[in-house]
Amino acid sequence: RTASAPSSSGGSPAGPTDGVRRLLFLIGGVVFVDTMFFAALTPLLPDYADRYDLSKAGAGVLAGAYPIGVLVAGIPGGMATARFGARPITIAGSLVTGAATFVFATAGAIAVLDAARFVQGVGSAFTWAAGLTWLVGEAPSDRRGQTIGTALAFAIVGALFGPVLGGIASVVGQGIAFGAAALLSVALAVWAY
Repeated sequence: RTASAPSSSGGSPAGPTDGVRRLLFLIGGVVFVDTMFFAALTPLLPDYADRYDLSKAGAGVLAGAYPIGVLVAGIPGGMATARFGARPITIAGSLVTGAATFVFATAGAIAVLDAARFVQGVGSAFTWAAGLTWLVGEAPSDRRGQTIGTALAFAIVGALFGPVLGGIASVVGQGIAFGAAALLSVALAVWAY
């Protein structure tokens, strides 16, 4: 193997920086999808309230199921990451989120919708804990702050795009819109693998 010329950052052009950049886009994609799913319910909530004759409390349960899942699974997600490693837990969390999104896309009962949102939150907690751990572990120590900040920027864009996904779902149908988005989550899991 021949040695390549060092880049201005001190590493080779195909060195660790490229690997960290790819990992940043992977984890950025994961957190983008997670926050997009969280925010996608906003424009659809009045329709769900009408369709299922939800009280304000019932609509609150549907809206709050996702963050409750994140709250419940946050610490277990961190513990699982420490025990099994960041990559397997990132993959598992993305698959759980994707599967729960497929269920949400096709559900016909409010209890199933609530449960699917809760499980989406659980998957999100696992992917955030594992994904950010993975990213911090691979990033050079002098670039960790910038790397995490960039990953969080992906999440902010996902939160802003979530209502767009909800609006698309109200036009083309939830099965198509959320099904396609769930495939994106599964594709990210495959990429992580």
